[in-house]
Amino acid sequence: MQLIKRKEVNISKDTFSYLHLENEIKGKNIFFFHATGFNAETYSPFFLKLDELLAHEYSIYALDQRGHGLSRASAIPSDLTSWRTYFSDAKEFVDRFKTSENIVMGHSMGAVVASKISFDFENSIKKSILIDPVLQPQSLSFQLPFFNISNKLFIRLMSYLKKNRATEMINNAKKRRSIFTDKDDIFNHYTGRGAFKNWPEDFLRAYINGGTKVINNQTNLSCVPEWEAKTFAVSYVARTKFISKIKKSTYVPYASEGSTFSLDVRERLKRNPNYIFEEINGSHFFPMEKKDLICEKISTFISS
Repeated sequence: MQLIKRKEVNISKDTFSYLHLENEIKGKNIFFFHATGFNAETYSPFFLKLDELLAHEYSIYALDQRGHGLSRASAIPSDLTSWRTYFSDAKEFVDRFKTSENIVMGHSMGAVVASKISFDFENSIKKSILIDPVLQPQSLSFQLPFFNISNKLFIRLMSYLKKNRATEMINNAKKRRSIFTDKDDIFNHYTGRGAFKNWPEDFLRAYINGGTKVINNQTNLSCVPEWEAKTFAVSYVARTKFISKIKKSTYVPYASEGSTFSLDVRERLKRNPNYIFEEINGSHFFPMEKKDLICEKISTFISS
């Protein structure tokens, strides 16, 4: 029996792909948002384990965000000027399927998207889980409304002035190989390397299966390097002041190594009693590397 099904939905006149794990108990949903450069299917082993621990009580909806996975929405890098695009898409997605009990969850950039949903749908969201969110101090205070973020010179200037994890990610994304012979070629290329160094095979296979398209008899990553790099670049001016005002119980597990969740932001958010922080021993990719551990912690938080 195929537990997780792929479906499509129209959002903002565009066609998006999403994964749906449906359970018999109606009215209890989890909405999940993936990290930059990944796709919903990447996390399918995570979803299956979490579903098992939650005794199949919640249906799971996981969106392939614009420019990612198998979504067919317009994704022109020069049009992406902020993460508001991702926020807007996610809000319409959740609004389409939300019911009486809703939980939002995300990883990395997806965690920030989930936090925006928790803030916007305060009366509909029961709890939120933000897995190593991309939050630097400038996210909560840095504002440049008069700049055109699509200007390449401005992005280069910010890369020079604001040396942080995003700078490295932008440069890596621009250099990323995106065209391969087939899926096995991708698997062999990524196994044991870079971000995928410690990934179990089922996660890497899932990432490849949900994040590639065949064009002219070649297998292409569906999140093209230019779109991924631009997503990282506009993170410099992601406006996330709302995150300090979330009123729902929120669990934030963060990585002990290379976390995107800065200490400065963590200290500021400690003023909000709704936050529960926990350091997880591992890299930014601990949802893949330590699936059983983090699913156990998340299921306990949801059920408590």
